[in-house]
Amino acid sequence: MNTETAPEHTAQETARLALRDSLRRITGRAVAEVRITRVRWEDGYRWCAMVLTVDRQPPFGHHEVPLTEGHQHHTIALLLRDAFPRANWATAQDYDVETGTLHEHIVRLPECLRGNEP
Repeated sequence: MNTETAPEHTAQETARLALRDSLRRITGRAVAEVRITRVRWEDGYRWCAMVLTVDRQPPFGHHEVPLTEGHQHHTIALLLRDAFPRANWATAQDYDVETGTLHEHIVRLPECLRGNEP
């Protein structure tokens, strides 16, 4: 069993609600989750945001919100960076809009790939 956990940061209730409303204003949709990743391009580093919706109609589940304007990625990244200045922004971060929790995105190998039974 992998016991590795990611550092977490949780926003106060008023900050959580403000972030929820700002994300909805930027994307035009109710947002469930956001992942912020710093990527290197030829001209330097940029922020990439993946935004997932809250779907209340079939098919249920989260779907990616297309961010059509280039500045949306940057705006969303800065919004979360300002809200969580103590987070390690050198690594990808996941933000849960409902709980107001930000944590480092950790990709875990399945037990079977580490030589352990499933």
